[in-house]
Amino acid sequence: MVQEVTQEIKDALKKEHGDKLRSLILPKNDESTEEIEVLALVPSRSVVGQSMKFMSTDPKKGQEILVKNCILTSKTEVLDDDGLFYAAAGLLSELIPIRTGKFGKV
Repeated sequence: MVQEVTQEIKDALKKEHGDKLRSLILPKNDESTEEIEVLALVPSRSVVGQSMKFMSTDPKKGQEILVKNCILTSKTEVLDDDGLFYAAAGLLSELIPIRTGKFGKV
């Protein structure tokens, strides 16, 4: 069972943030029988930069920066529950827009 965000909230946030808005489905328990939908933003360059500063020295702080700056709905619930927090942080790190380049000839 998924606790979904209302369509009105989705529409309002979609209008405000456009294609940077994403829906994340997070497990509320270990069996994943209960889930919650949260809306989040694709991490910006500045948020990723702030987060990466701490990833090698204080990973929890780096993850908190991602979650606090990108989660738009149910933020308090996500921050207060370790399982939701780590699930959200993992998904947000996957949203970081990374393209693979290639070398050309000189």
